[in-house]
Amino acid sequence: MTARCNLNDSDYRAFRRHVMFRYRKIHWLYGAMLALVLLFTWLGGGSGESVRDKVYGLIGGVIIFGGVGLLFFLVLRLISRFIGASFRGTIGEHVFEISDDGLTESNANGKIETRLGGIRRIDETAQHFFVITTTGVGHVIPKRDLESPDALRALQARVTRGPG
Repeated sequence: MTARCNLNDSDYRAFRRHVMFRYRKIHWLYGAMLALVLLFTWLGGGSGESVRDKVYGLIGGVIIFGGVGLLFFLVLRLISRFIGASFRGTIGEHVFEISDDGLTESNANGKIETRLGGIRRIDETAQHFFVITTTGVGHVIPKRDLESPDALRALQARVTRGPG
């Protein structure tokens, strides 16, 4: 199957967001870390510590955890601002040839061929397919320009199933 897609900056932003954060999973991680901080704060005091001191410890722990999280977010934002701005994907028409052997992407700058063994996974969101390779490179295929996503779903099934 051959698909012609017009990629824009928002497609690349969606790819970076998807690969970097995986929003559904990261919130559970923060929640678990906060629960552990609160548990250790509550149980970590001395035997003579009053409930009032424990509550103050919990409030202080939440404030410190929030401050560290905010600092982490700001550092990540600065890094993405400086490094992310230097990366700019090819905007415009991309031609994707999807076969049983893999995926070939062609655009104004050249051609990239990715064999089936070089694909780590294919993620599907409401607006995109993200083909993530073993080398850390990826392909963004917006659904808005696809006639039928069946070929990509078949390739996704083959990648998930593995060789053989």
